[in-house]
Amino acid sequence: MDSNSESVWYGAPPAPKTLSAPEPQHEDERHVRLRTDARYFLLLSLALGAVFALLFVNAYALGLNAALLAAAMAAATLLALGKLGLRERKRDIFWLVSLVLLGLSIAWTANHMTQNVSFLGIFIAELLWLMNAFADILSWRFGRVVSGGFRLVGRIITHLGEPFRHLAALRRGGKQQTARSVLLGIVIAVPLLWIVVSLLASADAAFGALIERIFGVWSVSKTVRTVIRAVFYTLIPALVFYSALAAQTERSDFPAKEKRCASALVAITFTGALAVVYAVFCGIQIAVLFAGDVSALPEGMTYAEYAREGFFQLLLVSGINVVLIITAQRRFVSSKALRALLVFLTVCTYLMEASSAMRMMLYVNAYGLTCLRLLVLWFLSLLALILGAAVYTVFHEDFRLFRFTLIASMALWLVFAFARPDAIAARYNLAKHGLDDTTEAEIAHECSSDAIGALRPYFADIAGRGEDSTTYLNLTISVMREYSERGVRGFNFSVWEAMRTAEDFIDAYT
Repeated sequence: MDSNSESVWYGAPPAPKTLSAPEPQHEDERHVRLRTDARYFLLLSLALGAVFALLFVNAYALGLNAALLAAAMAAATLLALGKLGLRERKRDIFWLVSLVLLGLSIAWTANHMTQNVSFLGIFIAELLWLMNAFADILSWRFGRVVSGGFRLVGRIITHLGEPFRHLAALRRGGKQQTARSVLLGIVIAVPLLWIVVSLLASADAAFGALIERIFGVWSVSKTVRTVIRAVFYTLIPALVFYSALAAQTERSDFPAKEKRCASALVAITFTGALAVVYAVFCGIQIAVLFAGDVSALPEGMTYAEYAREGFFQLLLVSGINVVLIITAQRRFVSSKALRALLVFLTVCTYLMEASSAMRMMLYVNAYGLTCLRLLVLWFLSLLALILGAAVYTVFHEDFRLFRFTLIASMALWLVFAFARPDAIAARYNLAKHGLDDTTEAEIAHECSSDAIGALRPYFADIAGRGEDSTTYLNLTISVMREYSERGVRGFNFSVWEAMRTAEDFIDAYT
């Protein structure tokens, strides 16, 4: 009997187990490359931040600067992915074109709502591009993409200190000379440029006019504020871009695809209850709204009043139905009964969308067309496409619904933005109602510069009104003022065309 057996036999305590050292956590190769090549990525991030500051510090409005920013973001992303070994031409071309077109749409239209949506779309597209560089998110489902996007935003926030840690590592390693030299050069260049540009602007009137056109009034107090803004406008985008690269390269693992686990009876129960309600509602729509049978209307309500109410409620219900159909066919076990109910809900949803569209068209016919009403009709069209794709996935589960939705949304939005909705609304209202006080007030005070071009066919009528044309004179003055205040960075094609229209109107009026 060996000693170990003897120890056990006599009740002696077993020998303590030796604790093995924890295995070192494997670091992703791309994160190692980001850290070792930190000088390259830091300079790239600073360059992107400097471009952002140059384009938006004291900028009057969105315009050409947004298009240039989109191009700079696309170029920086391509360079970063290329350095990390993640560039793929077939995949990246979609995101590159999307960013550039979104930026150009901002410089093409002067409608603030359209510009803001496109500007937000640039950053969303950049976020999705970084996600797609590490995984094929176009094959994911909606839930995974949304949750993955929020997780990435959270990781970016937690990695905001990563650039400083990597910079400190470069300093400890003695390889910081290039980055330190560039940073020191930037620190020296900012006050030096301010002094030199101030002196040259005061020495030469032409150069001073150019500086004033680009940056506005050049004064000491304003310059101090400009320098402070420039520092923040440079550092914040640089930190966010580098932190996004750090967050993605540090975690290349993604959660597994979700599987159906819920019983089909759950979905059959709530979709069946909805189907009964929708059947009754759609029957009323067919009988009253589409067929024009007014006998079922409440006492005292006219057909016009009935047709113009409830639009936004129906739009909201249609959106809820699309979400329910996508969720039901993804999160519950498939069955023939469930598929039949989902198809029935789809038909009812299409009837609701048709009812919403008809109500909106009646409303437009009575009160005119606006950009927001065009946007609602645009959203109905997009919703119809997504609904058709969703019901297609009921029978073809391998169909990539998110990819279809992304491409359809991007394409339809670009068509909407480049079409200049204010111009469409102005032409429609002028063609329907002519040049009256209502259309005059809408174009002068409610629409953007996109609508000014619609007045060209009415120059003779406007000039013939004599003193009654003061509104248009004020309008032309405001258009010219806006064009001059925008400068080079805020240049907008729509405002430029409106300015040309205003000049032609003044020539015709005088």
